[in-house]
Amino acid sequence: MDLTRRWEKVGLIHKPYNEASWWVSNAMAPTAILLNESIIRVFLGCWDNDGISRIGYLDLNAANPSELVNISKEFVLDIGMPGCFDDNGVFPGHAYKYNNNIYLYYTGFQKLHKIPFSNFGGLAISIDGGESFSRVSKAPVMDRSDEGLFTRAGTSVICENGIFKSCYSAGSSWKFVANKVRPVYEVYYIESENGIDFKNKGNCIINCDFNLEHGLGRPQITKLNNVYYIFYTRRMLDFKYFIGVAKSTDLVTWVRIDNWFLNISLGKQNEFDSEMIYFPSVIDTGNNIYLFYSGNGYGKDGLGYMKII
Repeated sequence: MDLTRRWEKVGLIHKPYNEASWWVSNAMAPTAILLNESIIRVFLGCWDNDGISRIGYLDLNAANPSELVNISKEFVLDIGMPGCFDDNGVFPGHAYKYNNNIYLYYTGFQKLHKIPFSNFGGLAISIDGGESFSRVSKAPVMDRSDEGLFTRAGTSVICENGIFKSCYSAGSSWKFVANKVRPVYEVYYIESENGIDFKNKGNCIINCDFNLEHGLGRPQITKLNNVYYIFYTRRMLDFKYFIGVAKSTDLVTWVRIDNWFLNISLGKQNEFDSEMIYFPSVIDTGNNIYLFYSGNGYGKDGLGYMKII
């Protein structure tokens, strides 16, 4: 696949509306896998009437993702037990096929008293092709540590030579943006021998430009043409969220190449992505490279995609 060619927005795929009592709105934080040669499954954060997210999915035609094939009838992952790190919502970090199973890394929300909330990372595994998932632990697999006192989540992995190579977001501060206190975080890298056990400290590899951004969220690591890429959300100070990307050949030195999306712009007024192109998820089907993303309102206005042309 020629990565020197340009990205092109294709458009809106689906705007969820009263799909079920647990999925009233939003297509938040898509993460896509090739379920088989003809179907792309996109896992999503699905909001109920109270704005609490559970994880469901959309199945799309791999040759033409504008064609919706199936919508999950039930959520595949519920919120956690009361008092746990994910008791007020879960949304996808990254879905990854490994040893005929699907590893679904997810971010848990918990409301707090002295700060608005915390986000830490969990893991659930499916042995039935993505129809249901079981947590490996009721506690986070990516837990609080000094590098991420309030946020340490958004885990994404690729496995090479038996080693899980992972990126995630971590942060320990807040910034007042758009009349609200919002979390600050940057992108970190860490490795694991089994994709379940992670150390308490990684390496910060992609830094925020605090003149423009207050966070780099939900990073997604992938390898295209033997080069590593991490796609992330740029949470901009003007609250017009956009996407960025960094690349590396050695997983140590990362260079931001956000201008890869120089020809992509937010949608026009009243379009579903006029304020946010958010939560990128890139998939290479072997025939095309697609990038799925959430639109305005953290996906309230729907799920869209673009492709390399």
